[in-house]
Amino acid sequence: MKTLSKPPCIVSFPHSKKDLRRISVEDSQGNYDVYRLAPKVLDWPADSIPDEVNPRSHDEECLKSKVARDIEDTLRYGPDDFWLANRGGYVLVEQVKFDPQKSIVTLLITDFDIHGIADGATTNAVIQKLQKELERTDDSELRMALEKARFNLDIVVGLIDRERIEKLVQGRNRSVPIKEWSLADFKGQFDWIKNMIDRKHGPFKGRIGWEENSGKPISVLDLVSLMLLFHPIYDDPCERRRKAPTVAYSSKGGNDRRLVDPKLTQGFLQLGSVLEDIIRLHDYVYTNFQPTYKRYIKQVYNKAGKPARRKGVENSKFTLPLTGTETECKVDKGLLFPLLASLRALIIFVDDKASWQIDPFKFFDEFGPDLMGTLIDQYELCDKNPQTTGKKKAVYTALHNEGRLLLSDKLSQTRS
Repeated sequence: MKTLSKPPCIVSFPHSKKDLRRISVEDSQGNYDVYRLAPKVLDWPADSIPDEVNPRSHDEECLKSKVARDIEDTLRYGPDDFWLANRGGYVLVEQVKFDPQKSIVTLLITDFDIHGIADGATTNAVIQKLQKELERTDDSELRMALEKARFNLDIVVGLIDRERIEKLVQGRNRSVPIKEWSLADFKGQFDWIKNMIDRKHGPFKGRIGWEENSGKPISVLDLVSLMLLFHPIYDDPCERRRKAPTVAYSSKGGNDRRLVDPKLTQGFLQLGSVLEDIIRLHDYVYTNFQPTYKRYIKQVYNKAGKPARRKGVENSKFTLPLTGTETECKVDKGLLFPLLASLRALIIFVDDKASWQIDPFKFFDEFGPDLMGTLIDQYELCDKNPQTTGKKKAVYTALHNEGRLLLSDKLSQTRS
């Protein structure tokens, strides 16, 4: 029997019977019910729908994106067309009930790892923002707009296979309307990184997809995510708002914009001198995740450890696409990224170039179990949810602080 880390979530909202449709779907793996709804935006309980199942964060930065602004503009100034202009949401739940006497729909959410808003969470966040604004201001025009606008929803019951849910979420969240993230879109501002990676005889030549639908398993957006984990802006005391590189995990779709952000561009350029090290280090930490976890358990508890028993780690051999390294298990980025980002503590910037204060591979060999211990502590605080772990600033901060302390001790030993 599954032990719930959170109590079930029950949300109810008004909905007319004539606008509700139920579709039964059967395939080789089971039977599912899909409920087609279109509640008024004013009635939709946006603040009550969990989004842990969604890999992207929907915090303040999300609400500043062009996509979010366009959604808000349509809701405010063209509410009658909102159901046409917005593709709606996709919600996974345990149960749907409809009370025809009261015209009330009730959703039951029991497992926060597989239930919640799998697609459309940015729209949901914008709706929540406007609903809160209405509570504060009681603006009659805004109320009328939210009364007119309808939010198209597919509510799915019966989909519980985690692998299939992962495919659903990844597929739907890849369709971020970023147009093309090709070199032409950025007027040559991608050239420096492409020329470096795809140089003749370079170790990663031909392995990065530079355009949408390139067919490569790793895209330039993935590459920028890795660079964000080591970006110097997160150590800049003047940038207190950017405390940790959570966007590397939660908001990959915005990386095209970040690469040309004036505040971030210089830091990316400085990382060019260690970029290939960062790529190798990603695969090194990934490959050594399981043995490092076992060393941590052995050192702390003096027994064998099996990381695949934890959510976010799966026993499944595969080959990492950039270095071609074979690994014994798959590791969720929500666990891997904070661990990898802790090694940002080893980078120093001199004359606009990044370099390592100490060999990062040897450092991880020596101190990996200590960093793993901090990661596991934070993972436990996040209800053992890898997606929450990957989104939470406190996780990255704790690991980075641990990396800095370990580096300081190591350098002190070297000098003495």
